Amino acid sequence: MSKARKDMITIYMFRNALATLFAAFASFMISLIHYYQCTFAEALQRLFVFDIYTTLYFLLIWLFDYLIFEISKIIYDIYEEKVTFLPCIALLVLCGVIFFIPILDLFQYNLCILFLLICLRMVKEMWKRTPELFKWAHRLVDQRKKRPESGLK
Repeated sequence: MSKARKDMITIYMFRNALATLFAAFASFMISLIHYYQCTFAEALQRLFVFDIYTTLYFLLIWLFDYLIFEISKIIYDIYEEKVTFLPCIALLVLCGVIFFIPILDLFQYNLCILFLLICLRMVKEMWKRTPELFKWAHRLVDQRKKRPESGLK
């Protein structure tokens, strides 16, 4: 494997780690703000300063998110010849169903944000691999970019 390819893989993994860090951080902050009825700064202190167990729990959730994200990438890449919108629709339905299941709000927020990130990645891959699925989007872009032929009209 070439050095450039290894560098790109490292950049992709770092990007995925940052995306899942955002998911875990956002869900923790929303949950802490709701539970303690505090400001963002106070929730930030509760997450990183007051208790080592909360910080370790945050890191564990981040690791869980990263693993789920990478597993979903692998599964989606295995079935790359069968590219459809069905996995995205299924994940969006799961996002809605999660809020009716009696689990901690932290997990509800976390899973919904994670599923949305996975959907965004799937749509990006579909855009890259099968542009014919997005003919409607190309038509919209072409209509907006229509310019006069001479450029002086």
